[in-house]
Amino acid sequence: MKNNILLFFGVCILSLYTNNLNANTPQKNAIDSLQLSFADSIHMEIQNTIDTIKMDELFTTIKENRKKLKSQYLPLLYEYDKKSEKLIFPVGQMLALDRIGLQHRYNEFYDSAIYYHNRSLAFALQMKDSTQLYYNYNNLAQVYRMQDLCVQAISYFHEALKISNAVGNLKSSSYTMNSLGATYVVQKDYEQAMHYFNASAQIAIKRSDKRTLAYNYGSIGEVFLFQNQNDSAMHYAIESEKLIIELGSTRGLAVAKHLVGQAHFALNHLNEAEKYFNLALTYHIKDNNMRYQALCYAYLGKIKLGQHKTDSAEWFLQKAKNFAKTIHSHENLILINNSLFELYKQTNQWKKAVASLQESYSYQDSILNIANAKEIQSLEIAYKTEQKEQKIKLLSAENLIKNQRIKMGFALIIALIISIILGVSMHFLRKKQAILKQDKLRQQLMLSQMSPHFIFNALGSIQNYMYKNDAKKAISYLACFASLTRSILNNSSAEYISLEEEVETLKNYLELEKMRMKTSFNFHINLPDEIEKEFIQIPPMMLQPFVENAIKHGLNNIDYPGELILNISELKDQIKVEIRDNGIGINKASKIADPNHKSKATEIFKQRLALLKRKYRNIPDPKTQDLSIENKTGTKVLIYLPIISE
Repeated sequence: MKNNILLFFGVCILSLYTNNLNANTPQKNAIDSLQLSFADSIHMEIQNTIDTIKMDELFTTIKENRKKLKSQYLPLLYEYDKKSEKLIFPVGQMLALDRIGLQHRYNEFYDSAIYYHNRSLAFALQMKDSTQLYYNYNNLAQVYRMQDLCVQAISYFHEALKISNAVGNLKSSSYTMNSLGATYVVQKDYEQAMHYFNASAQIAIKRSDKRTLAYNYGSIGEVFLFQNQNDSAMHYAIESEKLIIELGSTRGLAVAKHLVGQAHFALNHLNEAEKYFNLALTYHIKDNNMRYQALCYAYLGKIKLGQHKTDSAEWFLQKAKNFAKTIHSHENLILINNSLFELYKQTNQWKKAVASLQESYSYQDSILNIANAKEIQSLEIAYKTEQKEQKIKLLSAENLIKNQRIKMGFALIIALIISIILGVSMHFLRKKQAILKQDKLRQQLMLSQMSPHFIFNALGSIQNYMYKNDAKKAISYLACFASLTRSILNNSSAEYISLEEEVETLKNYLELEKMRMKTSFNFHINLPDEIEKEFIQIPPMMLQPFVENAIKHGLNNIDYPGELILNISELKDQIKVEIRDNGIGINKASKIADPNHKSKATEIFKQRLALLKRKYRNIPDPKTQDLSIENKTGTKVLIYLPIISE
């Protein structure tokens, strides 16, 4: 029970791979046929290619189509690994082995996951690839963490943290610190847990990352609850809730309210606790989160017990027990049976009280046995790891002696070359820094121009409702607009924001346009699970002008239901966005458009893109295609945005 909320606040969220299609339906057969065809085409390309650049592209295709490939995903990665070995392409092997390890972890095959991550790690060490080393160490730590092997998890998290600190990657350091804190909580080492949660929070404040700050505050509040420091727990729980509400996202609101409810309960504020747990329960039911539903019902039962409403208390506790048994949550079952024991003791139902107490003890014994087994397993792994490290140290010492003489000769030559290069590079570095500083100032100026342009359009829509005396829609539109305005004001002052924040802003904007448009339209934003949208940083407000054009020039002039689709994918160092609508098409739209009109937003986008290209030179220009040449209706736009690293 202790770790349920804390696991949510961890920045790392494990995705699960499931397949829910009925194998007997014609639709399933058709999908499988298409899947097989797509997988076969990749298989043929892997077999036939001898080009490592093409292999790089094939890896991206496999990675981005994990869900589409389904059962063919892993076999293609195995095949890719073998072909990379044949072509002597170690980078390909390194990346493929790491992905294979990830998939084995998602499938809960932890031993094989460790095997493949270690193979990938060997390549990363050989090539001294700091980025991949960070991923390998972090992924190994997550595998051990999933098995509650905390000693090994902490060791690998520290290795990952050393690398992220060494290269100055604050985002990665914050991520790892949060995971370290959560792992120390499992060990009940609350002092260390608080150290890393606070360190992660400080980085979040430095980066103006309110989302990660909210998660860390929630984790800190949870630790204070474990330590019975309930006033401090309440403070951090409320601060976490405030930040999540300010972000305008419902993603963490359920757990934030759950945590505030727990703090109120600990302080014996039963009425307030009941209110918060009922609010949290509505979100948990909507998300079909059975673990949190069980917790909510358990606490509501304890609250009713404290209010001496024994009939209601028993109903809630029995409902919580049914949920906890379904998901095999022993910690929750201990909490629930202890509460049932108190209930039956108060109502003089001694037989049921004894049965509940015995059941609680049996679950405690089960947890203790599992913990002992994990401890033994952890010691065995530590012993084997130490033996392996001793062998590596011995080999390293032998190689050091052999290479020492060669290095001495090269050192003198390199020192001379460096002294010459240093003088030249310092001149160009100062010049480049001056240009980048100028570009940054100009980019901030352009952002300040875009925000009023966007706000005035939205205000015009609200004014239309007011003219029509439609007060209800005007109020609804205004509420949505307030949330959007908050996002725009926050983003306009930022040099970059997370992909998740950009998507949330677009969703608010599209909801506003749906209410405003005379012709109805639907929209879909497709974002693969494997994209870490919370951590990917991009320039803000780059996509909105194209979405606005699709609605204004494409969907605004049709007499049939409109459709707007955004497909987002991750390339090596870019985010690729495809915006597709089923409107009249760009050719027809240009014919009926005012020839004297020039889109301010589009002009600003072009200027911002030109500035970005000075720093990120490989960004392709946006590509626009009229789909009527493919016997379809509408327009497709491809946009590439740089992933910004700090």
